[in-house]
Amino acid sequence: MIGAVPIPSAIAAPVLPGWAVPPRFTGPCLASLLPVAARAAGIDLGPMPGTPDRAPVTLPGRTGTELDSVKARCVIVVLADGLGFHNLAERAGHTRFLRRQATAQWVTGFPSTTVASLATFGTGLAPGRTGMAGYALRDPVTGRRAVLINWDTPTPAERWQPEPTLFDAMVRAGRPGTFIGQARFEHSPLSRATLRGSSFVAAEKPKERVSAAVRAAKAGGVVYLYWGELDKAGHRAGWRSAQWLRALENFDSAMAALAAAAPSGTEIWITADHGMVDVSGGPEWDVAKVPELAEGVAVVAGEPRTLDLYVEGVGPEARVFDDPARIPAWDGPALDPAATAEAAGAVAARWRGVLGDQAWVLTRDEAIAAGLFGDVTGRVRPLLGDVVVAMAGNASVVDTRIKPPKTVSGHPAGPMIGHHGSLTAPEMHIPLIRVAA
Repeated sequence: MIGAVPIPSAIAAPVLPGWAVPPRFTGPCLASLLPVAARAAGIDLGPMPGTPDRAPVTLPGRTGTELDSVKARCVIVVLADGLGFHNLAERAGHTRFLRRQATAQWVTGFPSTTVASLATFGTGLAPGRTGMAGYALRDPVTGRRAVLINWDTPTPAERWQPEPTLFDAMVRAGRPGTFIGQARFEHSPLSRATLRGSSFVAAEKPKERVSAAVRAAKAGGVVYLYWGELDKAGHRAGWRSAQWLRALENFDSAMAALAAAAPSGTEIWITADHGMVDVSGGPEWDVAKVPELAEGVAVVAGEPRTLDLYVEGVGPEARVFDDPARIPAWDGPALDPAATAEAAGAVAARWRGVLGDQAWVLTRDEAIAAGLFGDVTGRVRPLLGDVVVAMAGNASVVDTRIKPPKTVSGHPAGPMIGHHGSLTAPEMHIPLIRVAA
């Protein structure tokens, strides 16, 4: 394993804009949740390679409870995709059950998107180690934009994300964890990259998932329940829509049913991978229609709230990602690191000139120096955009030259109102809701 790459001394950590929330990978954050749950359930995960020293974590409660004092026969961890802390707080009046539970404000990683967050959740590691650093990145084998949520890359999931998962550690400890989700997730590349080692239980409908979690809890240990309806409704109609509100009310009822049916001695911890903002009515730029944004950019990746831009050509460092014995399908023109940095700086300057205070535009070295991806290894560094763009407010950047990808279910993705990925509080702050069954 290639170690972390030091940032050149000339690169100073950029000043975080006032609207931005820095990502966290220790303490009260998504990366800490599974290790905390395992410890509470009496599972010794042992040393995890690359896992940072954990800052103390206080679970929500009337007086606050240090994680080391929590003991449970089983911990059910529910991850509600897209349920941001501020989204939930604004709609708390529609949650008869959840609003009565102890809730803390935690922080997710960057980018605040499902691919990156699920990898951080499943490994306890930042994207700088997992390589799951965005919704879409440039594939160093093909040179094309690879949408990781659908895994349209020839690279196997286990090679793209080779770090051991926390579920692997549970297996080594003799206490395998259970993953409950819809059947299509069982063997998906994204699940293999982020949750391998878990014992999968297929359950399609919400009531079936709740019943499956209750059955799994009887055996003790850690049970992970994924809930995707809120994110789907938010993308399609916006998180302030009637559709999202119905999804929230249904989720609230399901969590009440889970708490009522779970066996005694069970802790239920509810969190999210990210929050959401509605971009309708906000400033929007189209790379295809703004020459200054397209100039010098070979690949536009990421998503409308956080973009990864790759300049023409690629430095030799990208070859470390591929198997040296394999001839890459892509043999694009090579730029030496100095030329790449110069080209990236020019792209960043043009984007800053166009987007102004509606975005934080950083070169790759600046983004690493700012700690956005945690410690970055030599394997992962070339995966990151030469320029990283985080949008402010409800602004977005699209590229209409890119054909919309199909969804996981195989249908073309339609226009989306709700988005996430950037560093604003609604996207970065996630809840941790603690329920004692």
